[in-house]
Amino acid sequence: MNDFPFLNDGGDHLDLLLATSEIGIWELDAATGLALRNLRHDQIFGHDTLLDHWSAEIFLGYVLEDERERVGKLLETSFNDGIPWSFETRIRRADGVDRWISGKGVPIFSNTGEVAKLIGHVIDITETKQNEDRLKLLSKELNHRVANTFTIMNSMIRHASKKTTTVEQFADTLTERLDALSRSNKILVADEAERSSLQDILTMELEAFAGWQTRVSITGNTYVWFSGEASEALAMIFHELLTNAVKHGALSDSSGQVAINIATGVGRQILMNWIETGGPPVPSDRRMGIGSTILKNAMREEGTVRFDFAPSGMVCDIVIHNSFQRETSDKPIPLSVTLPTEDANVSDGSLSGQQIMVVEDDPIIGLDIADILQSHGAAVIGPFTTVANALQAILEAPDAAVLDVNLGRETTEAVAVQLSNRSIPFLVLSGQVDSSDLAKGFHGASMMSKPFREHDLVNRLIRLVQ
Repeated sequence: MNDFPFLNDGGDHLDLLLATSEIGIWELDAATGLALRNLRHDQIFGHDTLLDHWSAEIFLGYVLEDERERVGKLLETSFNDGIPWSFETRIRRADGVDRWISGKGVPIFSNTGEVAKLIGHVIDITETKQNEDRLKLLSKELNHRVANTFTIMNSMIRHASKKTTTVEQFADTLTERLDALSRSNKILVADEAERSSLQDILTMELEAFAGWQTRVSITGNTYVWFSGEASEALAMIFHELLTNAVKHGALSDSSGQVAINIATGVGRQILMNWIETGGPPVPSDRRMGIGSTILKNAMREEGTVRFDFAPSGMVCDIVIHNSFQRETSDKPIPLSVTLPTEDANVSDGSLSGQQIMVVEDDPIIGLDIADILQSHGAAVIGPFTTVANALQAILEAPDAAVLDVNLGRETTEAVAVQLSNRSIPFLVLSGQVDSSDLAKGFHGASMMSKPFREHDLVNRLIRLVQ
């Protein structure tokens, strides 16, 4: 007994399968040169209804001219030699839209052994090709960005080594600038991966200088969107300007202020004016350092940065050409901007007597974290590189824990759950930017992104154990 009687007549189901799979089918007669097709076939070429007739010549007319000879020879060879026909090519549809198609055909032979016809299918693969092109572009951009980042790091090391006199100064200078690079990267990998706004850049940099936001005023349209290269350059520029203002300029004095004015210039140029007032007098013999070098060259050929160490305070004019811009976001454009302020209070406590468990699969990072914590008085349990070892160490009842999210092919979610069950506070230390991507077991936990600064890590843990 047939449990599926509807399969006895499969014509309707075959039509449904072809329609839902977006496959155009065809049968090309060798003697007449004419082809039978289904409706989807002609739709792929831009027709709402079936044409009266179709042939190899008609098909080749849709193929873009620079591809036509190659595809035609493949078809000819298939007929002459009796081999399958397979190709990918670009076409221009009847409505003038360019698309990519993939076609395959196999020969059907007559009783005499000659090719009587070709039967096959055609599929619109435009979306697949666009994804391939996008992946190639992203791969190229990633390679370019990584190479540039390493080059920037090399330059920083060389310049810092010349401008510092102690290992501690060298380390501090290098760490600060690597932090700026890291912050710019976080902007670049956000939802708008290929562009970031001036608002994002300013917010990210000012958050790194907690406590000074209220003394920095911003006027103008900050919702201007830039390319990845421009975003990286601007992040470095504002880092240098803020660092200089905090250490030597207006923000080093309790009465000092910084004003950032933004306007649009000729040809959609973006003009930014950085003005410091109320700070200590600027020495007349102020020399160029690595910060000044970064400011002067960050925009490459796509803009200019001019600065003046005026006696009344640093003035910097930044011009960004429209080649560094991307399409404008549809967000509202405020006339003045209030940036969020982080808690500027840094704890004066220590980790003395605290047992901190460290779970980190990178041995260098793990040892670095352990060294930092031990130098601030903590007793370190670990570092552990596997979930199993970390779960066992929880039995020692640490006062707090530092967790990396990914340990090779496993995550520390199970560790996070056990810590939560035992009311042991923990800090998630991860290279992931968006906490919403973390598994449920991490929700509600304190989170810090890599790379991190020593005092940020220590003070976050002090707040956890207090």
